[in-house]
Amino acid sequence: MEIKPFYVMEILEKAKELERKGKEIIHFEVGEPDLPVPEKVKKEAIKALNEMEMKYTESTGILPLKEKITEYYCETYGVNASPEQVIITPGSSPALLAVLKVIGEKLGEIAYTDPGYPCYKNMLNFLKVKSRKIDVRAENGFEIPVNEIESPAMIINSPANPTGKILSRERIKKLSEKCFLISDEIYHGLTYGKRAISALEVTEECCVVGGFSKFFLMTGWRVGWVIVPKWMVKEITAILQNIVISPPTVSQIAALKCFDEEVLEELKENVKVFEKRRNLMLKGIQELGFKVPVKPEGAFYIYADCSKFSNDSYSFTSRILEKAGVAITPGIDFGENETDRFVRFSYCTDENKIEKGLEKLYKHLK
Repeated sequence: MEIKPFYVMEILEKAKELERKGKEIIHFEVGEPDLPVPEKVKKEAIKALNEMEMKYTESTGILPLKEKITEYYCETYGVNASPEQVIITPGSSPALLAVLKVIGEKLGEIAYTDPGYPCYKNMLNFLKVKSRKIDVRAENGFEIPVNEIESPAMIINSPANPTGKILSRERIKKLSEKCFLISDEIYHGLTYGKRAISALEVTEECCVVGGFSKFFLMTGWRVGWVIVPKWMVKEITAILQNIVISPPTVSQIAALKCFDEEVLEELKENVKVFEKRRNLMLKGIQELGFKVPVKPEGAFYIYADCSKFSNDSYSFTSRILEKAGVAITPGIDFGENETDRFVRFSYCTDENKIEKGLEKLYKHLK
């Protein structure tokens, strides 16, 4: 079984070690939003802790939260799912793992993009599910080449990590006509001037994975969800009953407040903050000499060509961390397709730190 390291976490751990030794580090590596969880959400958690005993909930989550997610998809995407199709999980990763297990057994092979989120390949290896990588190339704007899809199922991620690419409705539709889609929509809501399309808008025969960690800012609360066809509910439920028991009770209760109109407006305002950061970082790294094939349309990453400086992204990012005090993620974390010449910048930090990090990079790279 080949499970490769998650290099971004290695970089983060090295950065933390340097900080403990007194070195100032600017963090451009991890995809964890720094903005605070809305106060109404935190207050709801405190209220629940004071008034309730935190017992197990249903293994697939509390009904009120399922209903809220169903309403949210109806209002945001114009799709009709039922609460029974919504399964709440401790973060989106267990949801994805369960879906990959069921689809892998039923369909036999699952494709994924390269570059792409590294845990897809590692989860498939862990489950011993046959997989196939599909190269998405910088010269083609990181579009998924529909004519190269031969697998009966595929994981798509839009907006994408690490590229920030948003797939068009037409592209998702064509992909859905070729294979069963497992759509990772964790970065939905974090888009800049372009709406992300849910796979449910083009087909009911798909699985949609989402969560409260990115747009909703609740990383450490560990609440995610998956919307599955009705025929999958029983099998997904059985898996989750055995591996997670139930999602965290207090986090589910607090997450209900995320759908209050006031909270949603606050979260939408946050997107403007991320867009300003994107523009600042994009301009800065391009002036430094990094090439950016695709301007990010969503999420909070910039996938940049570092070949002006190095064709070994791992040693390059290690050197940048040690010498410049700036933590960025090597492209090799995201696959094998030309990833040695790419690095990923995360703009999950404030504008002052972005400017300071760019200045540190300039002093080192000049």
